[in-house]
Amino acid sequence: MAAAARCLLSTASRTLSLDGMFIPLTTPFSVTSRDIDYEKLNFNLYKYKDVPFAGYVVAGSNGEAPYLRPEERVEIVKRVRQTVDRTKSVIGGATHESTKGACELSRAMANVGADGVLVMPPFYFKKRMTNEAILNHYMKLADESPIPIVIYNMPFVTGIDIPISVLAKLAHHPNIRGVKDGDVRKLAGIVMATKGIGLEFDVLAGSVGYLLPAIQVGCSGGINGLAGALGKQCCDLYTLSRERKWEEALKLHLQLTRIDTLLMSDLGVPGLKAAMDIMGLYGGPCREPMLPSSVEDIERIKSTLKQDNLI
Repeated sequence: MAAAARCLLSTASRTLSLDGMFIPLTTPFSVTSRDIDYEKLNFNLYKYKDVPFAGYVVAGSNGEAPYLRPEERVEIVKRVRQTVDRTKSVIGGATHESTKGACELSRAMANVGADGVLVMPPFYFKKRMTNEAILNHYMKLADESPIPIVIYNMPFVTGIDIPISVLAKLAHHPNIRGVKDGDVRKLAGIVMATKGIGLEFDVLAGSVGYLLPAIQVGCSGGINGLAGALGKQCCDLYTLSRERKWEEALKLHLQLTRIDTLLMSDLGVPGLKAAMDIMGLYGGPCREPMLPSSVEDIERIKSTLKQDNLI
């Protein structure tokens, strides 16, 4: 799409608010078949309905996106959009290794009601993913997508860390709304390089473990996996931070740090799902080849939750 078409986009884009706590939903699977269990999805969504999430991220990393077929990802987006309150944003995970595939997923998710899409850079051929290639990928995607793009910069997964200079260039596109970044050291730099020049481009923290300092340096919120098990506490931390109640926020931050590290850094999605089971939600199994948490790991989760007065 040419520059003139981008001008047309600017009047309709950037309408996706990224202020608040977003929950990256896990994908519930049947214990026997490992098919998606939509009854359990609705069970979790009902449990979450009174938690003040700003929105729901569907088919992201915690949703086991690599193990979902494209049509499954779109169907989950559709089901979530049909179920949750219209005031809550639904953001679909439209990561694909090809630009064409990401464009197709973005259009399909828009067609079933997604308010935006979250997209990691292609990383299979990472040696060929130069800054120019990454710019081209996101610019073409933003031109083609009928809904706003949120960049997902997760070097731990992709092996690629999008530089601040590239993010600043992408921030000028009217259909690129913000970035979720997994590097706490970069957050202030991204904020300065974008908001500092008046762009409506928000930065989201990728972990509850650094949500408090992220808010302090100007980030708008977070997409944090721990919210799947401890949604109220994660939202409380966001609210306390935005209200500058630093003492209370620090106390809650310290209370959540140990379980966040255990689940999100050490045990991953199987640990998060085990914690959800403990907290009365449906975690259930992962899709293979991901194996469930061991009995010993589940005991570690229970012990940490008790030790920090979270259950």
